Amino acid sequence: MTDNIDKVIRIADTDITIKRVKVKNLHEVTRAFTPFVAEFERIVKANKGMPESELLALIGSYTDETVVLASVLTDQPPSFYRELEPLEMLQVMREVVAHSGDFFMRQIFMPLKQLGAQLALLGTTAYYHSTASDSEKPTS
Repeated sequence: MTDNIDKVIRIADTDITIKRVKVKNLHEVTRAFTPFVAEFERIVKANKGMPESELLALIGSYTDETVVLASVLTDQPPSFYRELEPLEMLQVMREVVAHSGDFFMRQIFMPLKQLGAQLALLGTTAYYHSTASDSEKPTS
C-alpha cells in the first residue's frame, strides 16, 4: 500500500515506488545520503548548477551508497539497481534525491533551523540579562 507521499516512476519496464523515509531506515538513509549530498552541494556551488555528466560521475563515485540509498527509499532490492544501465540509475537517483531532498528539507533541516534560531534568541537574551545584571552591581 502506498500513501500520498510515495511517488511511482517507471525504469527498465519496472514501476518503482519511492517511499517516505521512516525512523526504522533513517540511519541507513543518512549514512548513504550525507556524503552524496555534501559532494552534490560542492559541485553545484562550483558549477552554479549540476551538469548531467557531473551527476553521473558523482553516482559512479558513490555507487555502493547510491545503491543503498535507492534500495532503502524504494521498493526494489540492491540487485535490481546493480543491473541498471548508468543512465537509468541516473534517472532513479534524480527522482530519489528530489523526493528525499524535499523530505529532508521539510522534516529535518527546517525544524533544526527553527530550533537553532530559538536557541540563538535564548542565548542572546541570556547574554543580555547576564551583562545587564553585571553592570547593575555596585563597584567597590
